[in-house]
Amino acid sequence: MHTPDPAPHVSLRPLDEPGIERLLQVALADADPEDVMPPGWTTDAQFRAFYRAMPAFEVLVDGRTAGMVRLADDGETGMWLARSARGSGVGKAVLRLVLAHATRAGLRAVLADTTTDNAAALAVLRAVGAELRTEGDRVLAELPLPDGPGTRPADANGS
Repeated sequence: MHTPDPAPHVSLRPLDEPGIERLLQVALADADPEDVMPPGWTTDAQFRAFYRAMPAFEVLVDGRTAGMVRLADDGETGMWLARSARGSGVGKAVLRLVLAHATRAGLRAVLADTTTDNAAALAVLRAVGAELRTEGDRVLAELPLPDGPGTRPADANGS
């Protein structure tokens, strides 16, 4: 009888200079360039500058760097994972950690933007209860967060 593999331990660490270097190595060894950078990435220096400029977390799976996730002050998020970390529930775990972080930060919702052909991202977004809206080949996702202590009050429009 086959015993299922235990779920990986997933955690987030604020992205710092050593983390950017670890992320670069994972990007080069275990990711597609179009997953980790805008089109035109040609140098390691461009990669470093891109990640220094964003509020992001290093994704750790069982203590090893496996990708990144960003969370902007306005609640916009996005992530990429190394190929070796995909398909084992890591994406869903990362998004749940981001939602918890966003709730503690007082955000009202987390927003994501993907495409209709990104089946893995859509599956993760659906699994955590995102409201999806399709516009052509673009899919906009909203993950409302619970009201609670520390939540920013709604404006006069209720948003």
